[in-house]
Parts: sequence; C-alpha cells; structure tokens
Amino acid sequence: MYRYVAFIRNAQRPHANTNARQLTDRFRQIHPAWKLLDWGKGLSIFHSPPTGRSAGEILLPAGTGAILGTLFPEDLDVSPRHWRPTIDEKLADEIVRTRGRRLMKCFWGSYIAFLNNRDGTEHYILRDCSGKIPCYKITRGDTTILTSNINDLSGLPFPSFSLNARYLAGFVYAAELAQKECALNEVTELLAGECLELADTHARQLTLWDPRTICRECAVENFEEASRQVRRVTQACVDSWASKYDRIVHLLSGGLDSSVILGCLKRSPHSPLVTCLHLESGEADEDEREFAQLAASAADVELIFQPGYSQHAKYDEQIFRLPRAPKPSVAHLGITIESDLRNLVPSQAKAEAIWDGQGGDHLFFESRAAFGAVDYAFRHGLTGDFSGHVRSAIRRSGLSYWGVLGRSLRLGLLRAEWRPEDEYHREVTFLNPAIVPANIADYVWQPWLADASDLPPGKRWQICLLGRLIHRHRPVPELQYASEHHPLFSQPLFELCLRIPTYTLAHGGIDRAVERAAFADRVPEQIIRRENKGSVSTSLMSKIRECRPFLRDLVLDGVLVKERIIERASLEPFLAGNRPVNHEVFWPFLSCIAAEVWARKWADVAWRL
Repeated sequence: MYRYVAFIRNAQRPHANTNARQLTDRFRQIHPAWKLLDWGKGLSIFHSPPTGRSAGEILLPAGTGAILGTLFPEDLDVSPRHWRPTIDEKLADEIVRTRGRRLMKCFWGSYIAFLNNRDGTEHYILRDCSGKIPCYKITRGDTTILTSNINDLSGLPFPSFSLNARYLAGFVYAAELAQKECALNEVTELLAGECLELADTHARQLTLWDPRTICRECAVENFEEASRQVRRVTQACVDSWASKYDRIVHLLSGGLDSSVILGCLKRSPHSPLVTCLHLESGEADEDEREFAQLAASAADVELIFQPGYSQHAKYDEQIFRLPRAPKPSVAHLGITIESDLRNLVPSQAKAEAIWDGQGGDHLFFESRAAFGAVDYAFRHGLTGDFSGHVRSAIRRSGLSYWGVLGRSLRLGLLRAEWRPEDEYHREVTFLNPAIVPANIADYVWQPWLADASDLPPGKRWQICLLGRLIHRHRPVPELQYASEHHPLFSQPLFELCLRIPTYTLAHGGIDRAVERAAFADRVPEQIIRRENKGSVSTSLMSKIRECRPFLRDLVLDGVLVKERIIERASLEPFLAGNRPVNHEVFWPFLSCIAAEVWARKWADVAWRL
C-alpha cells in the first residue's frame, strides 16, 4: 500500500500556516525517513513509496501538485514497460483547471493526485476509480489532513474520536456499503472516482468518474465484438500491471476469473515469475483443488496448496492484533488470525504482490435475476430478439415464462420504479431499531445511483455491485507480507463492461458468457463450462463455532451492546444458545463480530490515536 500523509492549509492565512507547520514539524520528527514534497503553496505531502517499481511519485510542473501511485497511458496499444508519464506545463494547468477530469481522461492506474492552482488558494485531491489506494480525511483547526493509513498519524495532537452509530448500523446491515462517512465521526473517506475540493472556507466532494455517464455512451451490443474487446482490454490491463512486478503470488481458486487472470499472465510479454497458491476451505474443496490444478497445469506454473485456516487457529485474543482503522471490515477477521500462515508462501516466493481474480462477477455480470430480458425491453421494447432474451432469462433466473414476461413489461417496457433493495433481500437484523437510519437502503448504496432512472435496471444493479466491489478492500500492511492486487480493478475494463448491456454479457442465459467466449482458448474447457463456484462460508462458520465462548463474551458484553447499536437479546441465541446461523443472518452476524473488534481497538485507547 502507498503510505502518505498530506497537510493542506490556506496559504493566505498566517494563523493556518502556523498550526499546519506545528503538525508537519511533529510528523517529521515521528517519521524522519519519509520523503517530503512541499512547494510552499499550502500543501505538504509526506510519503513512503512501496519498494520496487510498482508505484512512485510523479511531480507536476510549476508546483501544481503531485501524483502518488501508478499511471498508464489511455492508449492500450502503448507498451507500459518503458513508458513514463509526461505531463508538461500546459497539460498540468488543464488537469488543475478541470479538477482532475483531464487526468482521468488521459491516464488510468492506481493513484492519489494532489493538485493546486498557481497561488495555492485552491486544492483538489483526486482518488482514482479503482479505489486501490485509500484516502481518509481529518480536519484539525484550519488544516485538512489526508492519509491512506490512520495509524501513521499516531503521536499527533488530535482530540479524542467518537463512535458513529449510524455508520456502524449501516455496516451491520450491509458490510460492503459505499459511504463517505466512517465509523468515527471525525473521519470521512474520499470515495473512488471522487475529488475533494478545498477552497478558502469550504470543502466539498465531487464525483468525477461516473459510471452512469459511461453506461449512456455507445453500447457494445454485438456478442462477438464484445468478446473481442473484453479479450483485448483484459490482456492489456494484465500486461500493464505485470510490467510493474518481477515476482507475483497468484491466488488461484479454480474459478473462472482467477483462471482468466492466470491465462493472461502467462501470455504477458513482461513474464513475471508467478507462483500460484490455492487456499483450501475444507472437505468441500476437492472439486476446487482439481480445477485449480487444471488451470496451473495449462499455464505450466507451480501450484501450492495450503489450508485457508490452520487447525490450531482460533478467534481469541490474537484477533486484537488487527490495527486500528476508520472502518471495520469482515474480511479482516480471517487476516487477523491467519496472517502468519497466509504470509508463508508470499514470503518464501519473495512476492512483490498477491494477485487474485476478484471483480469478475461484478464486471462480467453474474446474476440469477431476469435482467437480460428486462434490460432489452427497456432499450428496444418488444421488438427484435426479445423472445430469445426471455428464454435466456428463464434459463438464468429459474422464473416462469410469465414471471420473466411480467418483469420485462413492468420494469423494462413500462419503466416502473426499481430499487437495489429489490434484489438485495436482507432484513434489518440484530440492530436496535432506534439507531437504524430511516433511509437505511439509500444510506448503504453508492451515490452513483442518484438520477439513474434512464438506465436499465440491470445496469443500475451492476453499478451497485461495482460500488460495493471497489470499497470492499482495505489494506492491512501491518499484517500482510505483500500488498493485495486485483488486476480486474482497472479503469479501461470498468468502462468497457459498463458499456456492454447485461443481455450481451449473459448471452444465451449463461452468466459471464462474454468472458467465457473471450478466453475459451486460454482457460481449460472444464473451467470455461463450470457455472458453480466454491465458498468459504462453511469453513468460516466451523471456525466460529469452535470459538463460540470467546465470541459470546466479546459481543454480548461488548461496546456495541453498551452503546445500544445492536440488541443483545437478538444475538444471544446464536452465541450463547444453539440456534444455527442460517443464510439470512450469516453476513450480519459476521458484521457484528467485525464491528465489535473494531470498536474494542478504539475503546481500549479511549478513542484516541
């Protein structure tokens, strides 16, 4: 993860300069090895780049700012190996004038951009749409502080933080919520694709990269053309990222998406050394092992099998090894108790990054709903091949002919109201009703959904899924040997898949049909044909059952119960009794545990850094 801390002040206010100088001087004392960028225009950036060539600083001319991270050219035909971004004074001025829009147009990658006008009275902070580098904001007097890791601010003179009950309620309801609020009232997050504008006395967040706009562009409806473009763009994105690493550990699940990434990696001209790792999830993993071996053998790479959870790993006091963060994370539960095991292969391979295939379900569209027929009727009415898309939707959704036809007429042809909670069948569980926001469904969804009624419901649902995807992952550099990297999280691929209609993506009623066709010669046929996938939920729940006494005391006597965010009585049957945790409550149950661990980490230090 790219670690940085930026201090921004109004350069025309002497008092603000004095306060900021005190903070920057103190930070320099705590982190003397960090590099400092300061042009005297109200912006001071301390940063500690990752080792290797995966990311670095890109300075803009005339003191107009800096970009931290990785840039690739808009033209995917340009080889990234020896390419270096060239931003002259004219382009830099245009990037600042457009508040970063020009930057997103000319380049893609993984970055945080710090921009300022010539006299330092206006600043713009841009987070690219991949969301790979976090960006959290804290205000201290007249100084705005931005960082990728809040623990790097330890030792600075901050007042105590306070718990944001509304956010935690939203987290228990939907752990992957895309929300700029954090679980601490005094911290906010700059979401992926957003710009933070700081000028004089005001601060506001703007959406720069907007998938709604992309969905309105010229659609790629032809199946063969869509497959050709997906193949080209995915390979180009993998090539670009592969050019930045010499040694990679690739998490090979045996599923389609991780196998596609491996197939592209082996055809990359940059040829990094790849070691594949399959994390086993117990007895139900036998099929997954076989598929993973098929993919590894086809690519002629080493494959190592390793338990996802060791036999002796427990949810106990070691769970508090988790560092403090502005937001809780369900994914961090496993990382905390198994970091030593999961770091073993990457450390032995001296990996610079850990790759995986996450994102395929969201981009190439895996859904059991009847969106294909609905979206076709929305765009084209009942003309052309509508009947064929109805048949495909019946196959995919399992609904009857009349069920698919009714949804197509109501949501497609007549354009009746559709909301994401229509697909997200989840009740408010374990929460104190007095805490739950009245607009809980609106609260958890990315603001991209506003003013999207002109888009087909399937595209709106894909936008929802994308918002959840890119805000799901929160690096834990303190517990990870190498950074996670998700090569499908790439702007060109995001934009292409948003322009392909759902009825093309799921052509013939087959989920991810375009992806299957695009990589039929790069992935073993057995994997191309498979439509099921493995799950870690069984092994995860088995581990939780083993540790129920510890978790019972942790949650039932914890901070969230004392703060009346969750109801003790509703959780007690699952933790103190023998009620099974079924599918309906599985994720809210895990969210309660993750939120409590998060709260204990802050409460143990009286909510202070």
